[in-house]
Parts: sequence; structure tokens; C-alpha cells
Amino acid sequence: MFQSLGVIFPVIAVILVGYGAARRGFFSAHNVDTLNRFVFALAAPALLFRNVALTEFPAVIPWGLWGSYYGAMLVTMAVSMAVARLTLPKQSGSERVIFGFGSSFSNTVMLGIPIILTAFGPSAGLPLFLVLAFHGLLIFTVALIGLELTTNPSLSVRGFLPKLARAMSGQQVILGLLGGVIWNFTGLGLAPPVDRFLDLLGSAAIPVALVAVGGKLAHIAWRDSLGSAVFISVFKLGVHPLLVFCAAHYLFALEPIFTATITLLAAMPTGVFTAVFATQYKTAEADASSTIVVSTLLGAVTIAFWLTGFADLLVG
Repeated sequence: MFQSLGVIFPVIAVILVGYGAARRGFFSAHNVDTLNRFVFALAAPALLFRNVALTEFPAVIPWGLWGSYYGAMLVTMAVSMAVARLTLPKQSGSERVIFGFGSSFSNTVMLGIPIILTAFGPSAGLPLFLVLAFHGLLIFTVALIGLELTTNPSLSVRGFLPKLARAMSGQQVILGLLGGVIWNFTGLGLAPPVDRFLDLLGSAAIPVALVAVGGKLAHIAWRDSLGSAVFISVFKLGVHPLLVFCAAHYLFALEPIFTATITLLAAMPTGVFTAVFATQYKTAEADASSTIVVSTLLGAVTIAFWLTGFADLLVG
């Protein structure tokens, strides 16, 4: 337990620095948005492009790895939406989509990458970036389809596909991942100056992202939607990682570092794009914001639990 807390403490400490700075007026909400834009538009794409471009993909397609994570992710989303429909009958279709998205979309860039690589070291890089290579593309596509269909039922396939393409082209994180995959397949590698440039820019992603998470928490009005936030957090922090672990360990019998990496990735709090999509489609905005806060706070406990279970794989 102490070893797992040692992994989480530096991450939580940096988040608290951002929270404290925002609460004391050093960062306005606009400043925090600027930090987030820097992370998602520049630093994170550089980090992800470089890591995916330099990842040595296995000779055999990792269907078990992808099936464990993506399958559990989609099942969690579907079950969350179904339970919401039964227990919250007055909820709109688009609100249920946000609930499902928040229940299955992990904070991969701001928390997942730093915590997992800190906990398990470079050996976690392969399974981590193999999952991240297509993670955003898959879940964003599913969420956007759901939101478009529930907010504009008359939308045709012909009208939807260009809109989806435009939405995807505006996500620099996805472009960075796809660019890294494509460059990896060329086999050209990275020239030393380019590699150092991407490493320098990408190294800013993790600390700035964590400060931005803290700053965002300080400016979110989250207390009015605690019930919804707890509902989503139960699925995100409980159901999602449990399904991933069971699929990886029992169904596909993945090697321990692969199982630990994707289980911990699934155990991350809800990602900030839940609030981004809620704001964009003007649905469940307070619920989404509350979930980011509540799942992040509760996540400190659940992540420590999973790290304790994988104590044999921790580095340092």
C-alpha cells in the first residue's frame, strides 16, 4: 500500500499545486483553459506521436489486448446507459450518452500516462500505447454517433459522416496518435533532432496537464450534481476496470504487465472530454463537470487499490 501511495502522491501533489494556485487567483478559468489547449493541441500530440512512432509493434496483432480493453469499455458504456434509462426515465437520450461516455472514457493523457509509466516503468509502454493508438478514435466515434442521433434524429448518414470527419480532424490528440501509427509503419524512425524536439515538447504534457487538472477542479461548480457524478463514477472506477481485468486475466490470459497496464488505464477517472462533449451538445453539463471532480477524488483511492494488487510489477 505504501509503495502504491508513493506512486500516486507526486501526481496528486502536482494536481493540488494547480488547485491551490487557481483558488488563490494565480490561474483564472481562462488561464486553465489555455493550459489545457497547450496540452491537447501541442504537448500531448508530440508525446503520443513520438511514443507511438517509436513503439515496436508486436509481430502478432494483439487482439486479446484490444478485445480486453475496448470490449470492456463498450460494454461498460452500454450497461451504464441501460441502467440510467431504467432508473432515470426522465433523462433524455443525449444525457444518457454523456453518462455512458463518462462511465467508460478514462483520463488517459493527464493521469493515465504519468501514473502508469511511473508505476510500471518502460515495460508498460508497449501495451499502453497500443491501446491509446486507437482508443480516442473508437470511443469518440461511438460517442459522437450517439450524440448526433439523440440530438438530431433526422440526420442522414450522408450528413453525419462529414460532420464526424470534421470533429475528428479537430482533435489533435487523435491526429498525433494516427500520425504516430502511420510513421511507425514506414520504418523510417526519427532523426535525432526531430526526436529531441518531440521529446522536449512532449515532456511538458504531463506536469502541465496535472496542473491544469487541479486548476479545472477549482473552477468547476460540481456540488449540485453529486448523485449523477457518483452514479457515473461507480461505473468508471468500479465496473470498467473490473471488466478489463477479468477479460485480460481470465478470458485472454494476457501476460501480467499487459493486464496490469490496461486495468490501471481503465481505473483512471473520467476524462475531461466528457465535459467538452456535454458543453458542445448542451446536455448534462453539470453532471459531466461534477463527474470529473468526484471521479478524480475517488480515483485516488481506487487507483491505490489496483496498484496494491499489482505490487509485484511496481518499479522503484
